[in-house]
Amino acid sequence: MRRFRLGALSVVAVLLVTACQGGATPTPAATPAGGTPTAPAQETVSVAFIAGQIGITFYTGMECGAKAAAKEFNVDLNWTGPRNWDINEQRPFIDAAKATDPDGWVIAPTDPDALIAEITDLMGKGKPVVTVDAPLGKAVELQNLQSDHYGGGKAAAEAMIKLTGGKGKYLVLHLSPGLPDIGGRADGFKDTMAAQGADVLPYVYPGTDTAKASDGVSAALTANPDLAGVYATHESAALGAASALKAAGKQGVVKLVAFDSAPSQIADLKGGVYDALIAQAPFNQGYYSVKLVAQAIRKEIDTTSVKHDNPTPLFAITKENVDSPDALSWVYPADLNACPTKPLGG
Repeated sequence: MRRFRLGALSVVAVLLVTACQGGATPTPAATPAGGTPTAPAQETVSVAFIAGQIGITFYTGMECGAKAAAKEFNVDLNWTGPRNWDINEQRPFIDAAKATDPDGWVIAPTDPDALIAEITDLMGKGKPVVTVDAPLGKAVELQNLQSDHYGGGKAAAEAMIKLTGGKGKYLVLHLSPGLPDIGGRADGFKDTMAAQGADVLPYVYPGTDTAKASDGVSAALTANPDLAGVYATHESAALGAASALKAAGKQGVVKLVAFDSAPSQIADLKGGVYDALIAQAPFNQGYYSVKLVAQAIRKEIDTTSVKHDNPTPLFAITKENVDSPDALSWVYPADLNACPTKPLGG
């Protein structure tokens, strides 16, 4: 079992990964007694996969997992999605996929409420839906696979406290107001830091715009010359934060902890720009979501016994462990030519 190590982190942070690791694989029930699959495993089933943000390495990793499962379980996979985490940009991709009438769906909901009615309708029509990366405001889908966002935020704070003692001022790069996933990452960090007496500045909301994230960090550095640390809650914000710190010559002085583990983030961790990265398991989310939908379409499982919440693991990458085999397995692929061959923990 991979363990979550950030030096002298709290037991809470360590338990985060070990608990999530145990939930890395969906646990659907056995095939109902006497049940006959309506679509035998040897016949192709179609699945529409609507990603949350095409073009970042987190979703490249998820695409790797989805396509691996599609190949293994004979799925005609339609992978698509917007360039930005925005329901208005995602909607046309959902509508286009509906026109193809797929047998099942995997969706990363970019808005917690906007898709509830549609997903309820799809489920009612016998089109199984699994969500990934973020939750719906109401559990109407077959299963949700996502990271423990609040726990990841707490783990990021534990890493920051180890670096700074938890005192001073800190900037949090959010995404947009009202998002339960990124909000959990932000609040987990803020709550843990506040308990140490830290001054956490008002959240900055750059969306998925790297330039806006960079500008937000630059402005915070100007307004707060004594800024102790920056925490970026997602890959796009992290890349912007790293750019701003390098431009200001503050790398290593202002501590930077971030979610995600793109290859460029790993390079900057080794170069002293980042101090810790909270890596997610996007391959797992893509692989197990497609597998479960295919099983549900073929009626190979009793869908009433499938657990709804299925958290995927997290892993802290630091300067101390960045070159270890464990840490290297958590680095996101730069492109589809660098895909892993199997899920983490699988």
